[in-house]
Amino acid sequence: MERTPEDEVGSGEEGILDLWRAAITFGIILTMVRRIVIVRHGERVDHVFGMNDWLDLAFDNQGRYRKINLNMPDGLPIRAGAPRSFYKDGPLTQVGVLQGQLVGKGLLEESILRPGFEVFVSPAYRSIQTATAMLEGMKSNSLLKIEPYLFEWTGWYSEGIPSFLTTPELLANGFKNIDTSYNPVTKMSDLVVDEEVANYYTRTYDLVNRLIASTDNDLLLVAHGSTLEVGTRQLLGHPPRTTHKDMLQTLFAVPYGGVAVVELDEEVNKWKIIKNGKISISHSAVSNFCSHKNFVERDINYLK
Repeated sequence: MERTPEDEVGSGEEGILDLWRAAITFGIILTMVRRIVIVRHGERVDHVFGMNDWLDLAFDNQGRYRKINLNMPDGLPIRAGAPRSFYKDGPLTQVGVLQGQLVGKGLLEESILRPGFEVFVSPAYRSIQTATAMLEGMKSNSLLKIEPYLFEWTGWYSEGIPSFLTTPELLANGFKNIDTSYNPVTKMSDLVVDEEVANYYTRTYDLVNRLIASTDNDLLLVAHGSTLEVGTRQLLGHPPRTTHKDMLQTLFAVPYGGVAVVELDEEVNKWKIIKNGKISISHSAVSNFCSHKNFVERDINYLK
């Protein structure tokens, strides 16, 4: 029986490498186009259960975590300053982790990234969790490179930049996929509170350009909802936005697990944004349900 390229291919990251080897063997030309994929983190606990409410509900007086909803994490990492340090640097929900896995699976199935792609993440815990879940979905052993300037607009943090989990804390809590040898090109100390919107666009654009120049590999950036547009706008030749309102109009359209893909048109040496294909997630909204409240208490109140 005649062999085909499919006969030579395994699964996961190794499978992608097999595909490239098989393509060479069978004389098939695969695209060598360079791509950057930017992904918003998955659903976050504090947006589902309330920025302060979830801390009050999920921690007892001794600061011990207790899961009160199936969509909450089974456990939380041990970190300095907990539980207060989870304020504005909280975890993903269970659904958020699943979203990351599904996006990673989609990137793998669509062969969006070439073998050897590099992963850069915001220091926010939710972004690190999402990137980890994505790599699980991609069956990839790639390491996470933490870049401070991938953090979102600091205008939302008038009380100060969150105290993110340190690399030793991440490692101690089971995140073995952190690239401890990586030296970030930006510094956490350079993040300033209440920055101008234009500065957010500029610092993100400068970072993306430096990452592009640092490697010939494809880039996977896992950060925040605004990063999809902020990280690509100037790359596509558009001026930075300058107002909060203007930025929000684009941000509100980006769902949890939203994906933006840009690729380099080498003929004109310009980047262009491409369609996501099936790499998007649609699901219905589900709120907290209690049969006693909806059936029994409703009847009692009706009879009053």
